[in-house]
Amino acid sequence: MKEIFASAGFGLAGLLIFFVFFVGLLVWLYRPSMKQRMKQHGNIPLEDDK
Repeated sequence: MKEIFASAGFGLAGLLIFFVFFVGLLVWLYRPSMKQRMKQHGNIPLEDDK
């Protein structure tokens, strides 16, 4: 098991997977249709809970 995690090939593959995941997450979050939803979420702490 130690050899798998220490392998350069698996390390590079893991790095690429996480990089693609985080870039995809950023693209999803910063698309124009998310602007209104992010404004609504940003106002949650200011809303009354009554």
